Amino acid sequence: MALGAAAILAMALAACSGPGTATSHAPGSPGVGSAPSYPGGVAGCAVTPGAPVSGRVEMVGRAFTAPVTVHAGQAVAFVNRDTTTHSIVEGTNGHAGNETCVRKRARASESIVLTFLLPGDYPITCTIHGSMQTVVHVRP
Repeated sequence: MALGAAAILAMALAACSGPGTATSHAPGSPGVGSAPSYPGGVAGCAVTPGAPVSGRVEMVGRAFTAPVTVHAGQAVAFVNRDTTTHSIVEGTNGHAGNETCVRKRARASESIVLTFLLPGDYPITCTIHGSMQTVVHVRP
């Protein structure tokens, strides 16, 4: 069953609510354009297992596959094809941003589904292997 934008926003608020949880993207990071700010402390993404997937990023050979573009309210599956654990963290060069919408570890063969709620460019890094970088571009 497809989730509506209101249901996805409610899930994100439940998972990432409260003041100080606004997502800050790293402006000037490689592959990153705009640096959106979120009024009311609404995070830009949320872990949503079982959500219908519109994009896919694989972790293979200690690297993320190419950047992906989705629309606000759509989900991206991060699939670990390696034999080692990786992390999926909003940030760059192995470091999380000051406030991030995701900090999740993916064991070998595990998939993590994230729904991106607000438009913007979300730099994603692995804090275990700092050279792993990608970007999720979210359009309105």
